[in-house]
Amino acid sequence: MEYAERRMVRRAGPGQDAGNGGNMRVSRDRAETAARAALTAKGASGAQAGPVAAAMCLAEAEGNAVCGLYYLPHFCAQLAVGKIDGQAVPVVRADGAVVQVDAATGFAHAAFAAGLPALLAAVAAQGVAAMSIANSGNALALGHFVRPLAAQGLIGLAMSNAPASVAPPGAAGRVFGTNPLAFAVPGPGLPIVVDQSLSAVTKTEVLMRQAAGQGLEQAWAQDAEGRPTQDATAALAGALLPAGGQKGANLALLVEVLAAALAGSHLSVAASGLGNVEGGPPRLGQFVLALDPARFAPGFADRIGGLAQVFAGAGARLPGAAYAPADVLDMPDALWAQVEALALGR
Repeated sequence: MEYAERRMVRRAGPGQDAGNGGNMRVSRDRAETAARAALTAKGASGAQAGPVAAAMCLAEAEGNAVCGLYYLPHFCAQLAVGKIDGQAVPVVRADGAVVQVDAATGFAHAAFAAGLPALLAAVAAQGVAAMSIANSGNALALGHFVRPLAAQGLIGLAMSNAPASVAPPGAAGRVFGTNPLAFAVPGPGLPIVVDQSLSAVTKTEVLMRQAAGQGLEQAWAQDAEGRPTQDATAALAGALLPAGGQKGANLALLVEVLAAALAGSHLSVAASGLGNVEGGPPRLGQFVLALDPARFAPGFADRIGGLAQVFAGAGARLPGAAYAPADVLDMPDALWAQVEALALGR
């Protein structure tokens, strides 16, 4: 479907208020085709470009701009210098309930796509299976790693480490990345899905606020001396703070153990940045756990339905209950102009 329309209403980006300004409404199919063309123009194979283009555009369709086409120029620049290997062929090894994938410094999404059939086969055989991904790049929205599992009737848990940007309570230096964690649970309706970073805010959000000249919320960051700050520039020179204080830091530690140490990837402190071309491949890691609830106590679906009723009775709804990705993306003119230029190989 080819569709594009210019509007004079700017999408409210992270930390921004909607206002006047040039905006494009572009069909998701068209945006994905353009993103894939941009990546292949910079040397990515179809197997590498396809999954990450789809992931960026799905994030845009979900309203998750911090994991969307914002990253396309960065990915193209990194492909051009070899920080991401666009011709990488992931290596998959399966041993019982364990699946190992070496992304070979390619995109995390291509590695996940390569390992998913083996993960599904392992959980079908044994009821529980785990997959590690090593030597990958930015995983973007981790919810995209667990939704396919819920679609198969499985409970999915995924996590990824990231370049160090977060200081645990009491520390001045960066120790963890934003280290996102996601899970999905099949239900009688839409699956329950939670996808969140374990920092109080994502680094991309801080970068966007810096570019917009906007401040941060309290308890999001500290400066280089470890003092609380609401200034985005000072925060980028210092560190982000974990969500929930020490409790969030503890969960970030778990992600570091499973996604980096267990997978055989760089620890966050050794990973290069995701928004530049310096430092070589980041060599991040991901960890994915899949469980078949049918292999445990009977009546799982009924209990999840009951849980949804409890939430509804309390005036709340389960995360993911209103999931409805848009078919038409709404993005700033400048971003779409970048996408189109990159798609033409410029």
